Amino acid sequence: MRSLIKLFLLLFLLPNFFTFSQGCDSISLDNINNPGPYTYDTILENDGMRDGPDYLGSTLYYPIGAEVPYSSLILVPGFVSPESALSEWGPYLASHGIIVMTIGTNTLIDLPLDRANALLDAVQTLQEENDRDGSPVFQQIDVNKISVGGHSMGGGGAQIAATMNGSLGSVISLNPWIQPSLVDYDYLNHSVPHLIISGQDDTTAPVNEHANVHYDYTPNTTPKAIYEIENGSHSTGRFPSTANNYAGKIVLSWLNFFTSDNDCYFPLLLEYPEEASVYQNNLETFSFAEDQYSVIKFYPNPVVDFITFRSEYTNNEKYIMLNNIGQIVLKGEIKNNTEIIDLSSLSSGLYILKVKNTSFRIIKK
Repeated sequence: MRSLIKLFLLLFLLPNFFTFSQGCDSISLDNINNPGPYTYDTILENDGMRDGPDYLGSTLYYPIGAEVPYSSLILVPGFVSPESALSEWGPYLASHGIIVMTIGTNTLIDLPLDRANALLDAVQTLQEENDRDGSPVFQQIDVNKISVGGHSMGGGGAQIAATMNGSLGSVISLNPWIQPSLVDYDYLNHSVPHLIISGQDDTTAPVNEHANVHYDYTPNTTPKAIYEIENGSHSTGRFPSTANNYAGKIVLSWLNFFTSDNDCYFPLLLEYPEEASVYQNNLETFSFAEDQYSVIKFYPNPVVDFITFRSEYTNNEKYIMLNNIGQIVLKGEIKNNTEIIDLSSLSSGLYILKVKNTSFRIIKK
């Protein structure tokens, strides 16, 4: 007999679940536009913003008319790349109500540790800008909700920065590169929520040597996700418009949930995004769902070949089955109150079952 496939329930009831308000109904990945609803402006060092010693040059993009205080993201570029390499993230996120600060490096060949120090120096700059009398963002920055990120060596630097400052809001690693000889569980041990955007065909930082290593060595006790874009290159993470704008949608959803405290975006992070060759996360571990809200039954548990679905609903729930690296291995539609799903074609192992209709989303692991 084949080894048992273990399945455990995690349920999200969008209309009634206590952490999600009725205002969530209009929030979906498909409804996130580029640009967002707000205009933006910029602040330069010539305008009076601090010039930090551990980085070279900076631009602060801030929204106009969005709700304050603002959460923020600081971005540093990769090897031999100028500050402008990540400039498209500034207008995109600012138009959605999030401050972005892009910085340059003191030398174009700075290593990831240097870029980590540059990011943390820029954190100080943001904190001081919030207190600078006359700044357009005076007393408008939430200094407890500052995230860091970067591309390539900058993505590696962002991951290192989290190990140096555990109070950061989140880490966004875009096609991250890091010295493989340095990586171990202690070196990347931190509790800062970590999102990775990678490219399937990245030849500069191959995913199996870099992005996947970042994900695997980020502790399982830390919220983490990796979005590997199908046919993506090393430039994949530089642009929010990548993958039909889904790179930007996932980053925005991550920041809104983890640093803007908007619970409406949590279900979006559980969806399998467009143009993904792999989408993997451990976010179901951190759900606030409670058994009393369960209206869906799956049995037997654990499962050998078949699983029975019993629901109070009959409006055609769709399901997908993902393997442990986030690839879709089975999908279909559940049309009746009671229906049996055949899992006999799957090899033994760990799988994630996702069920969705207009009223709820379910994750089973």
